[in-house]
Amino acid sequence: MNSFKTIPLILCLTLGGCASVSVSRQEWSMEKVRVPEQILVRPFTVDRQNFRVDRDGGELVAFEQNFSAEFASRLVERLSKYVRPSMVISANEKVTNPKVWLIEGHFTRVHQGSRALRTLVGFGLGATKTESRVDVFQVASKGRLIRIAQLETTGGSNAEPGALFSSPFGVVPRLITSSTTMGLAADARRTARTITAAISEKLAAQNALLAGRPLHAKRLGNPTPPISNQSAR
Repeated sequence: MNSFKTIPLILCLTLGGCASVSVSRQEWSMEKVRVPEQILVRPFTVDRQNFRVDRDGGELVAFEQNFSAEFASRLVERLSKYVRPSMVISANEKVTNPKVWLIEGHFTRVHQGSRALRTLVGFGLGATKTESRVDVFQVASKGRLIRIAQLETTGGSNAEPGALFSSPFGVVPRLITSSTTMGLAADARRTARTITAAISEKLAAQNALLAGRPLHAKRLGNPTPPISNQSAR
């Protein structure tokens, strides 16, 4: 293999992966949780100060809303396929059914980066960054919510080489595929997969019946999640 062509691969591996989202923190309030009949998902909120994209004003508000709505749809799709039947509910809808779980979340950081740098150069230049905090609740009497888990995810894209480091025949394919494999939409898909995997992993550990095959979440740091006290509201 040409030594020049191996440099992008080595750098990609050294930087810890070309594009991924991992669980950075995970806490479950009990060893064994009640398996839900259904999982409800509210669209995640966003931190305006850490939501950095190339839009402002009304366009920024619309982008935030669409990003949250599309993410909720992706998360529900993954949960329904691999865990339990799921659906999106509105931000203000009251939940009282004790047989369901409710997932709420907040995007603590969303950075769009530079699409041009990601596509042409890569190696971390223009990289995206998406981080979230996720609360999982079970429903108690009179609609009281008991938090049974809290997850935090972090990740992004673009440790891989860009089109300028591809072969002459690889530039055009790189430009075409970058829009689907990198960027905030791709980060959102990976975040939905990571959250789903973390929940699947927990339920599979107690031999719960899942909608699909058991999944395993990629984690940063200590792979064993600690057990904390229950939190209710």
